Amino acid sequence: MIRKFALSASLAVALLGLVGPGQAQTAAQGSAVATEAMSSASVVRVDLAGGGASQALTLPKGKSAIVELPVDARDVLVTNPAVADAILRSPRRIYVMGMKSGQTDAVFFDAGGRRILSLDIRVDQDPSALSQTINRVIPGARVRVDAMNDSVILSGQVMSATDADRAVQVARASVAKPEQVLNMLSIAGKDQVMLKVRIVEMQRAVIKQLGFDTNTVLGQIGETQYIFGKSATFGVNGSLLGGLTGGQLLDTTKQPTLQAPCGFPAPNESMMCDHVVRDATQARNWDTAPVKSGLAGDPGLNQSNQMLKAFERVGLVRTLAEPNLTAVSGESAKFLAGGEFPVPVGQDNTGRITIEFKPFGVGLGFTPVVMSGGRISLRISTEVSELSPQGAFTVGTLTIPALTVRRAETTVEMPSGGGMMIAGLLREQTRQNLDSLPGLMNLPVLGTLFRSRDYLEGETELVVIVTPYIVQPTNPNNLQTPADGFKIANDAETILMGRLNHVYKTKTKPEAAGAPTYQGPHGYVIE
Repeated sequence: MIRKFALSASLAVALLGLVGPGQAQTAAQGSAVATEAMSSASVVRVDLAGGGASQALTLPKGKSAIVELPVDARDVLVTNPAVADAILRSPRRIYVMGMKSGQTDAVFFDAGGRRILSLDIRVDQDPSALSQTINRVIPGARVRVDAMNDSVILSGQVMSATDADRAVQVARASVAKPEQVLNMLSIAGKDQVMLKVRIVEMQRAVIKQLGFDTNTVLGQIGETQYIFGKSATFGVNGSLLGGLTGGQLLDTTKQPTLQAPCGFPAPNESMMCDHVVRDATQARNWDTAPVKSGLAGDPGLNQSNQMLKAFERVGLVRTLAEPNLTAVSGESAKFLAGGEFPVPVGQDNTGRITIEFKPFGVGLGFTPVVMSGGRISLRISTEVSELSPQGAFTVGTLTIPALTVRRAETTVEMPSGGGMMIAGLLREQTRQNLDSLPGLMNLPVLGTLFRSRDYLEGETELVVIVTPYIVQPTNPNNLQTPADGFKIANDAETILMGRLNHVYKTKTKPEAAGAPTYQGPHGYVIE
């Protein structure tokens, strides 16, 4: 049987006793290196009586360990000298040095060829420097760094998610690839953040409409007639929205009639001098009765219509939304107060329509991260949407409303309790339309009668203010709801006093002596 040994140069010199001038220098250098590493080396003591013939040894890269044997060793076999090297300092003391990351084993034999110890060696990176750096740059952190081949494992406890992220960033700087850092840190106590958002919007709209409608017909029906007409279109708003309509109307048009002259005897009747008007059917029975027909309109002004249309509106809309939401640091939260409306998105061969529901209302979503010094990093998105007929889509009898949306998405950083305006909008829109007859609108005074005006102005001012707070749980008795103290009014109060609820004060706990009392009505609704 042939045994193959992988021995270091210094070990071969110690075993064979062949020490030349160069070899002595090499052995001396190896001894010096081993002696220098003894201060930081760990000691592995082998107790054969305790079953220590096989042991495991973990070495940091570039560090050494001392193996103390109970009997003299003659041979040492190292499977992979590139990973770990063994130096026989004395028959019972061997130095093992980690060369590079990896695994190998070392077997020790006595003079009779019997195995004294089988040592499983694993060489990893030295995590001590990284551990010291992380615990130094992150105050209050208790981070332990373990190495495994080319990777590092972070364990222990930090104060916040921000500290954990910083520890990972420092560890990634010490490895070749970011995925070689395994984060197993635990956070001592996660902060909770309550976000208060205030959305205020003011909308002001002004509409002015002034128009003149003119329609004139000259001449009788059946003769040459002259027609003149003008009407206001109100091109901005589409039509007159309300207001006053007044003017003058003249119509001389009438239907033709037949009349028998006075003194003309009608068949089977006496003389007619009462100027009774006969219709055309009765006149046909008269053979030679002279007929006078009425005329349709006057030869001059036949029809005339002059109308004045005037309207003015000033509108003011105020929108206020204050959604509040609480979330753990590093976690996302969403809030929606509103509803959903159906939107058709498809139709199959049988005619069945597929419906999807789209949300609208007051929405809030944010992700807070509590940083050092009580500062809070916020990734926030907020919106206010409402159904609107403007931009609606109509198919047949089906009308799908549109949405008017005010939305803001951003990332900000601020202290707890500090406020910041994250969005603002100031918009002014003016539309005006003049309808007139060419050339006549410029006449002094009278030109106004030949033109119409349609005017629309809209102003919108919107602000979004956010205020984050670091909060802690509290006693449920300290929390209030809108229904606290609410009591329905009885029939007598509703009929006689016109009240829907009681107005009173509820004492949930005894007041301190000398505490000031609130003067005035209390209750759910204060009118």
